[in-house]
Amino acid sequence: MSERQNAFTIKTNRLSDEVYNKLAKHAKSRRLGDYISSLILRDLDNSSNGRKEIEDKKTYEMLEHIKNELADLKTLAQTTSFVGKHSFKEEEPSKVPQLKEGKVADLENISGSLDDDDLEEYNDF
Repeated sequence: MSERQNAFTIKTNRLSDEVYNKLAKHAKSRRLGDYISSLILRDLDNSSNGRKEIEDKKTYEMLEHIKNELADLKTLAQTTSFVGKHSFKEEEPSKVPQLKEGKVADLENISGSLDDDDLEEYNDF
C-alpha cells in the first residue's frame, strides 16, 4: 500500500458556489477528510448494492425463463406420444429408483476387426 499523504489539492473550475461553500465549511471545521471519506464510502456501498440488484434481477429473469420453458416442454410432452410410461409428477423420495453400483465390464473377449481401409485414415498416429 502506498504511503498516505496528509493533504490533497483539488483543482477544478467546475465547482458551483454551493459545492465550494460546502467544502470550505467542512475544511474550516477540520472535518473535510471525514466528509469526503463518508461520501466515497456511501458511493462504494451504493454501487455494490446497485450491482447486486442488477445481478438479482438478471437471475430472477433467467429463472422465470427456465420455468416457462419447462412448463412449455411439460405441456408439449403431455400432448404428444412422448409421455408413455414416464410421468412428470413429483415422486416421493422412497419411490424414486436408487442407482446401484454396476459390474465392471469383462474386456478379455473382444471381438471385431479393422480393415486396411480403416487404418489409412489414421496412418499418421
